[in-house]
Amino acid sequence: MNLRQLKYFISIVEEGSFLKAAKVLCIAQPALSQHIANLEDELGTQLLIRTPRGVTATPAGEVLFQHAQKISSQLKQAQDDVRMEANSPKGDVAVVLPPMLSIHIAPRLVKLVDENYPDIQLRATEARSLKSLAMVESGRADLGVIAGQMPSKTVHTHLLYEEPLFFVERYPDDGNPKDINDTISFRELSRRPLAVSQKSHAVRAMLEEISAKKNMPLKIKLETESTRLIMSFAASGVANAVMPWPSIYNIWEQKMITARKISRPDMLRQVCVAWPKNYPLNTASIIVKDMIVQIIEDLYKEGVIAGEWLGTTQSELTAK
Repeated sequence: MNLRQLKYFISIVEEGSFLKAAKVLCIAQPALSQHIANLEDELGTQLLIRTPRGVTATPAGEVLFQHAQKISSQLKQAQDDVRMEANSPKGDVAVVLPPMLSIHIAPRLVKLVDENYPDIQLRATEARSLKSLAMVESGRADLGVIAGQMPSKTVHTHLLYEEPLFFVERYPDDGNPKDINDTISFRELSRRPLAVSQKSHAVRAMLEEISAKKNMPLKIKLETESTRLIMSFAASGVANAVMPWPSIYNIWEQKMITARKISRPDMLRQVCVAWPKNYPLNTASIIVKDMIVQIIEDLYKEGVIAGEWLGTTQSELTAK
């Protein structure tokens, strides 16, 4: 078994396809298949199963996948630590951002890194909170901005702010929208047709948890994984939505939607920056983390983020 085989195996599992993995790795598919066949022969067990929906790992393959991820992350950490000895921040930093904030954070972050630390290679990815947490826990992402319940004990966190969720509906034809400080009760919300994400999303989980506790069934009209589609449905009046303020800030300013905070009970969630406990941050990752905190603090001051600031400001951290 060698590092190349593990790299190939990780890519196949993550892509769910030999063909897609071959394209990502820039290798011929027959050669990739042969590498995996050699690995299976060496280990004496089947690692992957081909199905009509793609490729999945066997139980033995899942065990190897977990170890391979750790080995890959530790190798990357070793490379970055050696580079750090030169006292010049450099290396790859993988960041995963939630859809609600990615369009606001990513452009500023790339610009800051390019201007101040050109040897840092930033890789920004967008994912919802539950997937983001899994990526940080496994070391596939060095840093993640995560919303919802505070992450598990396998990650470090820097708590930033607590935000309310908003009931979003089409901007009224009469030009008299609901005041942003108005509220809508969860009972009333539950009676309105909703466009929601699928069950793997944190906002959907919050809605269903309250719905079950209060015995107020939700009127779900549409389900989609696309945040843009949900906003489009709300703006067109096809259905209503429940979303955080950064997701709707731009279309609210364009008077495409109106929004009200949800009450009785309040729908609130915390947002933090997280990084894995098993993989200490190198200098480049620490620099990028501090930049993310500063950008989010700026967005909060600009009104792009709503809620209550809970964390230590970046200027306070610098003073320490």
